Amino acid sequence: MKKEIYRTLKNPATKHVALKAIKQELEKITNSSNIINLLTDNKVKHDTQYIRTTVFVENKKLVNFKNLDRVQNKLQKMFGIKFKVIFCDANLSVKEELRLCGLEGSSTVSFIDLENFVTPMISNEHKVQNIKNLINKSLVFLQNHSLIICANGELLNIVKQEFANFVDSSHIVLIQTGGKDCSDLRLVQSIQKLFQIRKLDNYQQINLASGDGFFIGIIEFLKNKGFNVKIYGQKKTTHHQIHSQTNYIPLDNQNLVVSSL
Repeated sequence: MKKEIYRTLKNPATKHVALKAIKQELEKITNSSNIINLLTDNKVKHDTQYIRTTVFVENKKLVNFKNLDRVQNKLQKMFGIKFKVIFCDANLSVKEELRLCGLEGSSTVSFIDLENFVTPMISNEHKVQNIKNLINKSLVFLQNHSLIICANGELLNIVKQEFANFVDSSHIVLIQTGGKDCSDLRLVQSIQKLFQIRKLDNYQQINLASGDGFFIGIIEFLKNKGFNVKIYGQKKTTHHQIHSQTNYIPLDNQNLVVSSL
């Protein structure tokens, strides 16, 4: 039975059946109306495979986290594989919106999906260097520029340490995220918010640092609005539709621009 239901999760044609079973368990700790969407992906940590389930909700405060372990254990029994459930607010928080409204800078603004550029298994020293390569050398971050960075807590702590002189200013907005597509969603929402309040008009160039296909729609939106957009992504992992963009700049696995020669 466990193998059968796990196969339904891996098969795109039957995945909806497995997602329905997962949602039914999640409804034991939050109301059905609070769940907007849920996504699953296979992950490995310390040689242990598990299913990461990202649940987008209207309000994380309406989740009974005290019983989360019980739900995860029940899902593990059902599917025969470990589950890690992560809840993500479907909308920007009030604090995140306020920080975006207070963003300062001119010339260039960069939106960075940092986890796309830092491999979890590398040493901390290499993580630091890869982040500095991306921000300082490839994106060429200057004092009058702006950064919006989405990442997990570990990577954001590195940014805080390495860019301490800027983090406390209004030129950098850091948004902590976790789970599949959560950073992607937050970056798109940040772009939409800055467009809505006309902050994007302050910049001559918009950099989008991510190779995910999730951003294709917002890239076209910005281009149609007349913005100068550059897309940065690691050559080996960037979505094929972004590869074909004339404004795409490929990076190597150390986040340095790949020579066109």
